[in-house]
Amino acid sequence: MSRQYSDHERQKIANKEYTKYSETDPLKIINDKGEIEDIGTVRQVIENETGLKVYVVESPDKSLWYTISKSVLDIFVK
Repeated sequence: MSRQYSDHERQKIANKEYTKYSETDPLKIINDKGEIEDIGTVRQVIENETGLKVYVVESPDKSLWYTISKSVLDIFVK
C-alpha cells in the first residue's frame, strides 16, 4: 500500500529526476527515519528529439496515480 510522504521525502524524490536511469533501475530514497526505502522501478524512459527525458516509475504496490502536465504533453505528443 502506498503511504503519504513528508515534504522532505517528496523533495528527495523530486531530486531523483536529475539522475540518469535505465529501464529496470530501482528508485530509492533515505526516508525520514533514516532507512532506505524503495519508491519504485523505472519501467520506461521516454526521450524527445531535444534530449529531454521522462521516466515512468512503477511503485511497489503497483498503484500509479499521476497527471501529465500540459507542458509535458506539448513536448512529447506534438
